[in-house]
Amino acid sequence: MKTKLTAEQKEANRLARKEAREQAKELARIESEKNQPAVKSILITIEWKKSRMWGSNPHAKAEVTFKDNTAGEWNTGFYRKDGYTCSGCGYDKESTVIADIFNEFMKYKLWQVTGGKKDSFPYGAYIRPNHVSYSGGIGTSCYYNIAEAIGGKFEHIASGKTFDVYKYTDNN
Repeated sequence: MKTKLTAEQKEANRLARKEAREQAKELARIESEKNQPAVKSILITIEWKKSRMWGSNPHAKAEVTFKDNTAGEWNTGFYRKDGYTCSGCGYDKESTVIADIFNEFMKYKLWQVTGGKKDSFPYGAYIRPNHVSYSGGIGTSCYYNIAEAIGGKFEHIASGKTFDVYKYTDNN
């Protein structure tokens, strides 16, 4: 004979299922970040467009070459329809679009950082047990040190009145 569950037991079971779903989703996110395809190089082209309210805003595109020699122009991300862009004031907008690109293609590099190196990692990279990311709004100059720490080279290769071009190259 089956015993009926009390309202408290049903609620406890519901909460346990919900917690299990959230943990599975979190583990899937972490695994997908750890298993991103290895990047050989990223060419970042930033076009500066005027805004009446916010001054010049960066509109970036990223041309990514992977180590398996596949390539593509990635001007749309998972939630982006018009490339990588930002607006507003009071922070560095250029480093924000660079961080968006690094976060989309290079989180696997931060997951590979181990041991005491985490504590002495350059400013702008966030490394915690269940979360890694590159910070935006911190200044583009931080990305030179971050690139070196993850085994690459970041360089400013061209600029003009309304554009900037950066390149990340993996040294490994």
